[in-house]
Amino acid sequence: MPTTEKATIRSDHLVRSRIEIKRVLDALIARNQLVTAEIPGGEDPFTARIIGADATWGFIVVTAAADESTNAALLARASLTFVCTLGEWHIEFAAIGPGKVMHEGIPAIRLRYPEILAVQQRRQHDRHEVAATTLLRCVADAGGMLPFEARIRNISLGGISALYYSADITLEPGTVLVGSRIEVPGIDPVVVDLEVRYSEVVTLPDGSRGHASGFRFINPPDTLTRLIAAVAGQ
Repeated sequence: MPTTEKATIRSDHLVRSRIEIKRVLDALIARNQLVTAEIPGGEDPFTARIIGADATWGFIVVTAAADESTNAALLARASLTFVCTLGEWHIEFAAIGPGKVMHEGIPAIRLRYPEILAVQQRRQHDRHEVAATTLLRCVADAGGMLPFEARIRNISLGGISALYYSADITLEPGTVLVGSRIEVPGIDPVVVDLEVRYSEVVTLPDGSRGHASGFRFINPPDTLTRLIAAVAGQ
C-alpha cells in the first residue's frame, strides 16, 4: 500500500529509476489523483485514476472509462501518455500495451510499467510571455529527421513553452529535438537542443485542438540571453 509519508516528490527531473518512479506513482495513488491521456480522434481525453502500480511485476492499473467506446479506442492504442498536476508539479509518463483486466472486482486497464517519468516544478525561472504581435517562432528539430514549426508562448533561461498547431504531433518526456532554431526579428537565430519535459492538450484560438509542450534547453549558447532580453523588452 502506498503511504503519504513516503510518497513525496523531491526534485525537478526526468526519473528513470524504478524506485523513484514508484515514489511518484505512490503519491498519485495515495492522493487519488486524476490522470488524463489524449486519444487521437476523440472529442475528450481519457480520464482515470491509478489504482495499482507494481514495479516488481512491471505493470500499472488504471480505472476504465464508463463509456465502452472510449475504452475500445484506448485499447486500440499501442501506447498512451498520461499527464496530471499535483500541487505545483506537472507529472507525465508514457505506458505501453493497454489491456482489459478486472482489478479487485472492477473493470480496469493494465499497462506496462513506465520506463521514464517527467516531474517538473513550474516557474523555476522568470518566464517572459510572448506578445501575439511578436514574430517569435521555433523550427523544432530543425537538425533532426522531422522538423516542424511551433509558436512560442513563453521563454526563460530554463526553457520554452511552445504551442503546436497540429494535434497529430505527440512528444513524450525525454525526447530531444536537435538543432531547434528560435527566431525573432532583428536578432540572429539561436540554435539549441530542446528536451521535452511535458505535453498537454490545448484549445487553439480557432476552436481546434493542439498540443502545448514545455522544453528544457540543453547546453544553451550565450546568445540565448540576448534573445530573451529582446523578448522581455517587447
